[in-house]
Amino acid sequence: MCRLFLFFSLCFSALNADFLHVDSPSARLSDFVYKTPNDGVVKIPKDVKIVIASFEKETGALVNSYLQSQDTAYLSEHQAVFIADISKMPSVITTMFAIPKLKKYKHPIHINYSEGFDTVVPAKEDMVTLLFVENAKIKEIRYAATKDELKAAIEK
Repeated sequence: MCRLFLFFSLCFSALNADFLHVDSPSARLSDFVYKTPNDGVVKIPKDVKIVIASFEKETGALVNSYLQSQDTAYLSEHQAVFIADISKMPSVITTMFAIPKLKKYKHPIHINYSEGFDTVVPAKEDMVTLLFVENAKIKEIRYAATKDELKAAIEK
């Protein structure tokens, strides 16, 4: 009986999820509070053109590895931001391992701790989500699984 209830609850939640889609206002991303690895609060710039979102350790490692090989100003030159959603990570792991590792990167990282980010920004397993913004609206959603795909999307 519990399993049946859980199944219906998950189905109901999935049906009522309010994902961003093409022509969604990008302002919905500003509903979340983002922090830097040093615990400073940051906002998504109004002139952003690309939002790179990672929901898993592996995809975050892919983005960080790629960005680490670029110039420090790479993201700003391409009017892009990188958001790492770590809301599902246990706080002990976050505090002891993730944040100290993120502090070592030279590129800017917007960290999301708030629940619900994954119900707004669409995600695919083992893929990085790329939101292309134009005139404050999401114009395209793509996914990348490799550094080459990530580079091609950012430098488009």
